[in-house]
Amino acid sequence: MAEQVVTSVFRKVGELLTNEVRFAFGVSDQLQELQAELRRMLCFLKDADGRQEESAILQDLVIEIRKVTYDAEDVLELFDFKVSSRRRRRGIINVLMRFACIFNEWIAVYTVGLKIDRIKTKISNLTASLRDYGIRAVREGGEGPSSRQERLNEVRKIYPHFIEKDFVGFDEDIKTLVKELVNQYRTRRVVSIFGMGGLGKTTLATKVYHHPDVRRHFDSFAWVCISQMWKKTNVLQGILEKLSSKRMSEIKEMKEDDLAEELFLFQQQKKCLVVLDDIWDNDVWDTLRQAFPCGYTSSRILITTRMKDVAYHIDPNAFLHQLRFLNREESWQLLVKKAFPGRRDTEPRVETQMEKKGREMLQPCGGVPLAIVVLGGLLANKHDLNEWERVHHSLGRYLMGVAIDTQDQRIMQVLNLSYNDLPYQFKSCFLYMGNFQEDYNVSIDTLCLLWIAEGMVDPKEKVEGETMMDVAKHYLGELAQRSMVQVKSSNDEWWGGISEPGGTCRLHDLMRELCLSKRKGEDFQSHGNVHDSSSSTGITNTRKLAIYFGLGIDLPNLKEFKLLRVLDFEGFEFGEKRIPKGIGELIHLKYLSFGGCSDVKLPSSIGNLQFLQILDIRGEGISIPNVLWKLESLSHLYLPFPDFMDRNEKLTLNGLSRLEILENFDTSMYNVLKDLFTLHELRNLKARVRVGCMEDMERIINYLTATSHQLRSTYLWIKFGFEEEEPFLVSRKVFTIRSLAGLQLEGKIGKLPEYRQDHFPTSLTRISLHNSRLTEDPMTTLEKLPNLKYLELGFLSYVGNEMVCSAGGFPQLRSLRLGALTELENWQVDEGALPLLSSLFISNCKKMKRLPEELEFLTELQNMWIYNMPKAFVDKIQGEDFYIIQHVPFVTIGFVCH
Repeated sequence: MAEQVVTSVFRKVGELLTNEVRFAFGVSDQLQELQAELRRMLCFLKDADGRQEESAILQDLVIEIRKVTYDAEDVLELFDFKVSSRRRRRGIINVLMRFACIFNEWIAVYTVGLKIDRIKTKISNLTASLRDYGIRAVREGGEGPSSRQERLNEVRKIYPHFIEKDFVGFDEDIKTLVKELVNQYRTRRVVSIFGMGGLGKTTLATKVYHHPDVRRHFDSFAWVCISQMWKKTNVLQGILEKLSSKRMSEIKEMKEDDLAEELFLFQQQKKCLVVLDDIWDNDVWDTLRQAFPCGYTSSRILITTRMKDVAYHIDPNAFLHQLRFLNREESWQLLVKKAFPGRRDTEPRVETQMEKKGREMLQPCGGVPLAIVVLGGLLANKHDLNEWERVHHSLGRYLMGVAIDTQDQRIMQVLNLSYNDLPYQFKSCFLYMGNFQEDYNVSIDTLCLLWIAEGMVDPKEKVEGETMMDVAKHYLGELAQRSMVQVKSSNDEWWGGISEPGGTCRLHDLMRELCLSKRKGEDFQSHGNVHDSSSSTGITNTRKLAIYFGLGIDLPNLKEFKLLRVLDFEGFEFGEKRIPKGIGELIHLKYLSFGGCSDVKLPSSIGNLQFLQILDIRGEGISIPNVLWKLESLSHLYLPFPDFMDRNEKLTLNGLSRLEILENFDTSMYNVLKDLFTLHELRNLKARVRVGCMEDMERIINYLTATSHQLRSTYLWIKFGFEEEEPFLVSRKVFTIRSLAGLQLEGKIGKLPEYRQDHFPTSLTRISLHNSRLTEDPMTTLEKLPNLKYLELGFLSYVGNEMVCSAGGFPQLRSLRLGALTELENWQVDEGALPLLSSLFISNCKKMKRLPEELEFLTELQNMWIYNMPKAFVDKIQGEDFYIIQHVPFVTIGFVCH
C-alpha cells in the first residue's frame, strides 16, 4: 500500500532530522521540505488507497507514488550510511586525509540534496494529480456512501425470509445453536456465529431463525443486516417495526431516544429474538446498546460476524460458535446440488470421470460453501466431461471473477469487503503474505519479523514496555480476528523443554487468490523467490527482494542485489558452499536469517550492515566473528543454540543499544556484566546457565532481580552441577525474578521453595523440570501459580509415589506433561482442579495404576497422548475406565509396555 510506504519514509525523514550530528549542515532544509510534502500526500492517500478500483489512472498514480517513495528511502539510507561510515573512520586518519574526507562528504551532501529536490518535486506533482482526480472532494464530502459501496453492500445482504435449500453439513451446528437459544435456564443473552467470509454464517443463522423450536419459544422476531454504511436510526426503526405491531409511519415519527427506550422495554416484557447480521466492529454495539436489556432477560441476540471479539464486547459471557469448513464428502454433496439443480438423491451417481474432475476442482475451494456454490454455478450449464475439464483448467480465473460471470463477481466483491475494510497498515501485512507458497504454514514469529523489517509496523503504536514484535502480533491478531488469516496455535511445542507458545499461520486458498489479485493491482511485486539456479534472473533491479532458498541450488551473486532488504537462508544446506560474496555490501539489509542452517561461517563484513534490525543465526556449527556489537540498529538477535556453536572465546554484544529481543544468550559464550547490563532497551530474554557456572549464575540473577532493567519477559534454562545445597538456594532466588515467564531446571534440586504470593512472579507461564529428583509432591507449590499454562514434569523430576492436584489448583493450566515419573503410583485430581486443561501427555510412568476419575469432568480436555505405559494401565483405559476419557475428542495410545 502506498500509504504504508509513504508513512515509513516519513518516519525515516523525521529520524534523520533529529540526528544533529550527521545533518548539522547540508540537507536539513531539503529534508524538512520533503517531510512537509510527504505529510501533505498522506492526507490524500487516506482517500486514494481505498478508491483505486474506481479508476485505472488513479491506480497508476498510487503505484507511481510508491515507486517515488522507495527512491527517496534508498537515497536517504545510502547517504546516511556513507556519511556515518566516513565519520567513524576519522579517528585514524591524518590531517590531509581528513580534509579529503570532508570534501568528499560535502560532495555527497550536495549530490543527495539535488536528489531530494527532484524527489520532492515529483511528490508535489503527484499530490496535485490526486487533487485533480477529485480525492479532496471525496474526502470533504462527509460519510455518505458512494453508489459503488452501496452495490457492494447489496451483494452481501441476505434476507431472513430466504432460506437456502441446498444446505449441507451443518445439522449439528443447528442443533447446538437452537439448544442454546431456547434453553430458559441459560443466562447467556448473546449467541454468536463467527468465521471467515464465505462459510455460510448468515445462511446458518436463517436456518436457526426459522427453526420450529425457536419459533415456538420466542414471542417476537427481528432481523437486521448491519452494513458498513449503517445508520443507527434506520436499524432501530427496522427492529421495532418487526418486533411490535406499530406501523413504520408511526415509528418514523419517533426520536432516537424514544426508539431505544421502547425497544428496551419491549424486549424486557416479551421473549424476543433479534438477529444482528454481519457486525463488523465494536462501534456498532456501542451505539445500539441502550436499546437492549442487560443482565438477566428472556430475550436473546443472535449475531453473525467475522470478528470473534465483537461478541465478547457485547457480552463477556456470550456463547461463541465458530463455523467450520465442510469436509470432502460434504463439499461434494453441495457441489452436486448446485451443479445438477433439480437432481434427486435417488438418481444414479454422477459419471465416474466427471466425479473425479469435480472432486479435483473442489480442492482449491477448501470447504468454503461460498466458493463451492460459485463453482457449482459455473458447472450447472456444463453438461459433458470436456466442458468440465475446461472449467478445471481455468478454475482460478473463475473463482476470482476474472471471467465475466455474475456469481464469480459476487464472490470477489464479498471477499473485497474484508480487504477494503482494513486499515492501510493491515492491508500491507495481508498483501505481504502473498510472498509465501500456497498452503505454506508460516511461522508467526518469522512473519512478524519480516513485517518489522519491511517497515510495515509503526513504532508509534508501541505502548510502554512493548516491543515491535508485540505490535506486529497485534496486527496479525487483527487479521485473524477478521478471519482473513488462519492461525494455528501449538500449545505443546516446547523448544528445549521451554519456549513461548508458538504457532503458524496461512491464507485460505480463496484469501490467497484475493491477496495475489490485489498485489497485482497494487503493483506489490517487490519480492522475489529464488528456488533454483535460474529463478533469480531478471530480479536484480527489484527494490525490495526476499530470497527464499530451496535445496540443491546455486547461490546468486549478492553484489547484484544492491537494494535488498530481506535475505533468508533458512534451512539451506550449505555443505561445501560458502556465503555468497557481497553480503557485507547490502547496506539496505534489514533482515538476515540463517535459521536452521548448519556449518556456516559468517564473514566479518556483516559488521557493515548498519541498518540490520533482525539477525537470526539459530543453527548448528555456526561460526561467528566478533562483530555483532557493530550492528547498532539491531533490535532482534537470535543466537545459535549453545551446544552447536563453533566458538572458543566469548563474543561481545555491548554495542547493541536498541536490542529488544535476545534469545539463546549463554553465560559460557557471552559476558553477563559487559553485555546484559548495557542492553538498556532489552525487553525479552532467553538465557542459559551451564553446569558449574555458579559465578555466572549469581551475576545473571543479580541482573534479573535488579530494578534498573526494563525486562518484561525472561526465559531461563538452568542445568545444575553445584554442591548439594546450592541448587535449592538458586531455585529459590530464581523464583523471585519478577519478569520470569518460563523456567527449565535440569539436575537435582532437592525441593521446590514453598509458595508465597509476594515472592513468586505472576508472569510465570511455563515450567519444565528434569532429573530434579524431588521427594515432596511438586504440585503443592506449582498448582498455586496463578498464570501457569504449561507444565512438564520430565525424567525423574519427581521420585515420590503419590501426586495430588487440589481443588482450585492450576486455574490457568492448558498443557500437562508427565514423563518417566518411574515411582509414581497414584495421581489424584480433586474436583475443581485443572479447569482449563486441554492437552495431557503421559509416558513411561511404569507404576501408575490408573487415570484419575475426575478427568471425566474436565470439559476443556481435547487431546490426550498415552505412550510407553503398562499394558494393565492401557487395558483399563480401553475397558472399565473408558468412561473417564470418552469425552476427549482426540486420544492417542502408543507403544504399550508388556
